[in-house]
Amino acid sequence: MTTLSATDVSTVTNLAQHMREMRVRAESMRAEFATGDRGFFSPIEDDQVTHLWVSYHMARAALLEILHTIRTTAGKAREDNAAEFALAYTSALILIDAARTLRDQFGKDVLVRRKLNESYSLFGIDRNSFDTIQLSLTDPKNAIGVRRANHFYDDNRELFQRLSLADENVARLVSLIDVLRERVAIGAKRYLRARVHQLRQDTRERLVGQSFARSVYAIQEWGSRLVSSISTKPGHVARLPAHVADAIAAIIQPGDVFVTRKEAAVTNYFLPGFWPHAAMYVGNDQVVESLKDGVRVRTMDSPLGNDAIALIRPTLPAPQIDQAIRRAHSHVGKPYDFDFDFTRSDRMVCTEVVYRSYEGLGGMSFELKKRAGRQTISAEDLLELAVAGQSFSTVAVYCQRFGDALLTDHDVAPVMNATVATLKNNS
Repeated sequence: MTTLSATDVSTVTNLAQHMREMRVRAESMRAEFATGDRGFFSPIEDDQVTHLWVSYHMARAALLEILHTIRTTAGKAREDNAAEFALAYTSALILIDAARTLRDQFGKDVLVRRKLNESYSLFGIDRNSFDTIQLSLTDPKNAIGVRRANHFYDDNRELFQRLSLADENVARLVSLIDVLRERVAIGAKRYLRARVHQLRQDTRERLVGQSFARSVYAIQEWGSRLVSSISTKPGHVARLPAHVADAIAAIIQPGDVFVTRKEAAVTNYFLPGFWPHAAMYVGNDQVVESLKDGVRVRTMDSPLGNDAIALIRPTLPAPQIDQAIRRAHSHVGKPYDFDFDFTRSDRMVCTEVVYRSYEGLGGMSFELKKRAGRQTISAEDLLELAVAGQSFSTVAVYCQRFGDALLTDHDVAPVMNATVATLKNNS
């Protein structure tokens, strides 16, 4: 029997909590908005809608990545990976419930719907994304996949109860499933319509014969299709060339900050700019980094598993850098903040780890900028500081479109000027 990762389960439960909080905010916004009479949003209302929508997309991308990872690592479903079915099924239920919440709250509100269908290019959200996501709820393949998974879960309740008694992680998932599954039940008429449509096509059932396999495969395949729809390079595995990794190892120092990019939109969590992510090097070939599974100490495999990388260095004496590293370690174990709220420190996005590690040391100060209705710091803000020689200095950059080598010294600024949104006018 497959043993679930406690990290994966914690990520899913944190995402479920985030989506519940999002539902409460959506209901509150729906009740408070007074747009009907005036026909437009106030600036505050506009910020609230934008923030809700970007936050939803970030969480949705993380759930889709979990589904996609299960699909690509587990391969064909088997009886001995029932626990992975529970993880995939829970992720799918959270996704469907969140999409239906938005539909129920805003689907008939012309003004809000128009706003949610706008293009948010800074965050990589395409025009008409609200309508596209809602259409996925009635997609025939999705309807069949979810209904099949529901039936499998009903038919095998004793199996999942036994797994729950033996594995606390499965128990946490089963608890979520029991809460969510009634909210996403698919009616018989809609299922039959979808089934008729599906029977006209070449289905996956020929590839996986047994009931369990069909159930797991349907959920995983559904997630993979959605990932492919928002990924710029489906199937792409990011990794820096070996000679670039070796060059970085030769110059890296504790306290340095990596700013990175993967050429796959789903892993960028709709963060702004060409450079969406940051991690802090703490020595001993380790970084403190916040990803969808929260703030953790990770090996260098994490920053090296990217397509482009920049390295910046704090302009502080060693004792203060040591203090910053201790601060970074103090945040390990906190969940990822899909709400990107810098006013709270119990959850953190990637750049907030850097911010809360260095803010105030040696006079270092960060200016928060308003994005999607919240005051934040982006990874590109950190690069902008380094290029300006404020608090950080530029050390190195690798971006394949500018050559195959790790660039250092005076060769760094031209790449930053060409890629960082606020610096492009300098190129």
